[in-house]
Amino acid sequence: MKNIFIPVLIFLLVSCNKVIEPEAPEKIFEKYKSGVVLIASQYYYEVYADGGTYYYSPGTEKKLFFKKDEVLNNLSFSTGTGFIISQKGEIITNNHVVNHKDENYKIEIVNFYENAKSTILYDVRMYNDTIDQIKSTYYQYSDQMEYYEKQDYEKRYDFVIDKKNFLIDLYQRIENIDLSNPNSKLIIHKLGVAYNDTHVTEFDDLQECIVVKTSENEKIDLALIQTKNKSFNTKPSFIFNFKDNNPNIIENPEKNKERNIKNPIKINEDVFMIGFNRGFSLANTKQGIKSQFTSGKISQENDGERILYTIPTLEGSSGSPIVDKWGNLVGVNFAKITNSQNFSFGVPVNEVKKFYEE
Repeated sequence: MKNIFIPVLIFLLVSCNKVIEPEAPEKIFEKYKSGVVLIASQYYYEVYADGGTYYYSPGTEKKLFFKKDEVLNNLSFSTGTGFIISQKGEIITNNHVVNHKDENYKIEIVNFYENAKSTILYDVRMYNDTIDQIKSTYYQYSDQMEYYEKQDYEKRYDFVIDKKNFLIDLYQRIENIDLSNPNSKLIIHKLGVAYNDTHVTEFDDLQECIVVKTSENEKIDLALIQTKNKSFNTKPSFIFNFKDNNPNIIENPEKNKERNIKNPIKINEDVFMIGFNRGFSLANTKQGIKSQFTSGKISQENDGERILYTIPTLEGSSGSPIVDKWGNLVGVNFAKITNSQNFSFGVPVNEVKKFYEE
């Protein structure tokens, strides 16, 4: 009688030694892309200086406005990337994507008033020339003038004097404006997200969101936003998580341990980014908006606050998820090295997890 247990034993031994290889990068992209969104915002600043309120919109040509209605017609616009982290409409991105910091309003206000003073001084000189001409003509020809002509010259003289005095008074008031300690408040007029493979022709096509929280640590560039209705208009087929997605952990737990989330990836390992480089300018296609998939390698050890990799990035990729060959989240892209297209920084996944769960 044959020993039927031997083939079964061999099968079990083979099964225990089975090693599952990572999926091809394009499979990771296909699986995860629905969980990545394009974030867009319209915003401006309310600026307060010496009791007055100004409106600053850095993305426009004029930049500085004095009426709210004017700035609402000249809103600044920016884009970034985020990834879905729960069924409740929650999305993780960078703080700087939704909390723009721009203190150039200080320069704009000072420049405005300096230009205004220069214009006033020029106009005062022109009025002085006009006054001198009126006086010269009047003294030279007054004996030959009719009564009504003299009256006309006197009225013109008084008119120009009043204009000049008004400008001198205005100049003095500008000089007394205290611009030493202005402060500002960011106003997000609209914040919304767009989904892969959907068509966007105007801002109202985006699903509206609110900012839930931002990192209190300036070195950890993270923010959590949420759709207003706490659900997604386009249901994602994948939601990002903090688990180890390596199937070998389940298939062969004795030989494969779950990753250490504090140090989840090693030097020179492959990493991938799904994001919206350059926002709508690259994302818009005939089939709707589409994210990009880029790759690189870990090029510096994790220092606890950032990881460095050789993925090329452009503006708009801020907030993109960085994943490894198993599709595990390893970081959130937030910056690139100046004058370099090939070295970028990400917030390590451990900090992302702490931020989200705290």
